[in-house]
Amino acid sequence: MFRRFSLKQQFFYATGFLLVGCILMLSAIIYPTVLRMRTIQTDIRTIQEELEQNYTETQAMRRTLRELDAVVSEVSTYNQVAMPVGDQLLVITELETLAKEHNLSQTLGATYQATPDKTVGLPYYNFSFVLSGTFKNVYMYLQALESQSYYVLINIITLSKTNEGNTTLRFDARIYVQKG
Repeated sequence: MFRRFSLKQQFFYATGFLLVGCILMLSAIIYPTVLRMRTIQTDIRTIQEELEQNYTETQAMRRTLRELDAVVSEVSTYNQVAMPVGDQLLVITELETLAKEHNLSQTLGATYQATPDKTVGLPYYNFSFVLSGTFKNVYMYLQALESQSYYVLINIITLSKTNEGNTTLRFDARIYVQKG
């Protein structure tokens, strides 16, 4: 069959057949393989990112488990510094005695919140304090308040000077109550 064509034509036909064969092989085998390799490469990246995220989460969980005992003991200290259940009158009496010891006139109000605080998980009393006296006595009162056996959380504190040269201290405080 090739003998009817000249050598030049045979060369062009052979080259054309090879070119068509290469194009067919490229479109039928190589191109889909390259596309599949890119898909696999994308899948590998996705899996690698998921594995890294899982590793990070696992490390965080292990750290949390290691630190859990410390957190539990820290949380238990909240219960230790809280006022015992039913001791509110004793605490009010202590606060009034503390004011008398420091020569301060005190107005004290208390309200009970039975709903536990979200962060601490304990119920609490809100106390409103108004103290009047010399600055030194007010300062000494605050120092004595810090040394009490229960934890007093002061949110807002206002200090003002009166016309008589005395100092007036106003603040709201929270004292947590132990769970019963």
